[in-house]
Amino acid sequence: MGSQRLPTAYLVVVGVLAGLGALLNCLASFLLIFATDDCSKDNPAFRCTGAGMLTMWGAPWVGLVAAAGVSVALGMWWRGGWMWCGLPAGVAVYAGGLLVTWRVMTS
Repeated sequence: MGSQRLPTAYLVVVGVLAGLGALLNCLASFLLIFATDDCSKDNPAFRCTGAGMLTMWGAPWVGLVAAAGVSVALGMWWRGGWMWCGLPAGVAVYAGGLLVTWRVMTS
């Protein structure tokens, strides 16, 4: 089995989308700092625990890495014109990481 190579354009698009995701994660991290402002003994929310904070801050970054991996893996699996279908799948994985963060932040 020979080595499979992806077109440069596809890898550039994945890289640009990953860069935009990293920028969005940095902005979200800044906002997530304030998610624990109302934490107290009277408000024992999951986001106020150590596990909740790690989940809230880590899920976007894990989602971004997984999204880039899924996009490249599906691009290699679906050759030809179908490789571009890996991009929406990667976006969906990234959105899943943001959804986890949102759910923890609003808990």
